[in-house]
Amino acid sequence: MDVSLFAALIGGIIVLGVIGDFLFTKTKIPTPIILMLAGIALGPATNILQSDIFFEIAPYFGTFALILILFEGGLDLEFDLVIRQFSSALLLGFLSFILATAGITAICLVIFQMDMTEALLYGFIFGGTSPAVILPVLPRLSIPKNLKTLLTLEAVISEVLTVISVIIYTNILREPGHYEGASTIINHIFASLGISILLAAFSGLIWSRFMGYFSKQNLAYMLTLGFILLLYTLTDFLGGEGAITILAFGILLGNSKILAAKSQSALAKLNSTLNVENFELDEVVKKINAELTFLVRTFFFVFIGLLFDFNLFTQDVLLIAAAILGIFFISRVTTVNLVRPLSPSLRSAHISSTLGLIPRGLATAVMAFIVLESGVITSDSLLPVVFAVILSSNLLMSVLVYYYESRHKDNAGEEAKKTEP
Repeated sequence: MDVSLFAALIGGIIVLGVIGDFLFTKTKIPTPIILMLAGIALGPATNILQSDIFFEIAPYFGTFALILILFEGGLDLEFDLVIRQFSSALLLGFLSFILATAGITAICLVIFQMDMTEALLYGFIFGGTSPAVILPVLPRLSIPKNLKTLLTLEAVISEVLTVISVIIYTNILREPGHYEGASTIINHIFASLGISILLAAFSGLIWSRFMGYFSKQNLAYMLTLGFILLLYTLTDFLGGEGAITILAFGILLGNSKILAAKSQSALAKLNSTLNVENFELDEVVKKINAELTFLVRTFFFVFIGLLFDFNLFTQDVLLIAAAILGIFFISRVTTVNLVRPLSPSLRSAHISSTLGLIPRGLATAVMAFIVLESGVITSDSLLPVVFAVILSSNLLMSVLVYYYESRHKDNAGEEAKKTEP
């Protein structure tokens, strides 16, 4: 490709991302769907960019994008809200994943006549939502801050369950002797979560103190970015779940000044003092992170569009994808209605504000690659179904978000007229 054309494509994608953000505030059409359609136009539709070369870097780019998106999401969350919403988010995430996995497994067994191994893998791969897609949309939705916190935590929990379940089940199929009984699997999951939370707490405590001194210096953000990537790698090496660690680390770093202030009274009893200002993260660091996250997020969604191959979309593939999408919607409605009486945040919001948050993203595709590379199943339809589900679930999210935002705007207008003298 000509260098000038490549530069033009990069510049055009960045401008499209900025325009997409602006259009969302006006038209309520989520930016991800605009960018994915742009990727489809550049890749499978016109072959301006050959999608084959992107498959090898998909896991690496997807992981890097997810790390930045989770870190930014953590910085924007308030610690008190996280504590209050965590139990509801945990219930919502677990129930949503279980119902979606069970429903998908059932239709794969009964309707599409798959064997149990393949049906369960389909269920695990598609069971969780994508925080990389949901988190950038949430700040733009007209919903309360406590509900945004709840839905952020739910999305991360849901994806973590997807990753853990796929990896464990694939390992069981490859080496059944290592996982004897349900207790071994449960212990593995709790150990993974425990490692992630402890690493995040220890790293957040140290780094918040460190950044209080150095966040106003040059290259402070680059140092933080390097630390985040190393932290993610260390978590994975120790058997933890990187997504949990990075989100929790971002929450602690973003709330370090508030947490330090709350610790002052306890330290005073020990005749110790603490300078709260030394724990404050400089706003410039946050702004640089927001800009870099926007850049990576923009290319991430275009990247997803580039991976599609419409030649693989047979009638059977589209039928399976449509059935799975139906399960998404049914499980979402059921989950929200079951958890709603127990969660004030859900109870005070209209149910349509949460129904659209069912998209699957690159993590789903990465899990499918892992399953196929492991050789535990040989399915020609898995990847086409994955790409069809990713595109259709994001389209459905766009439609439902547009419906909710339009309805919310109309209701707000009516309320304003009622209050006029």
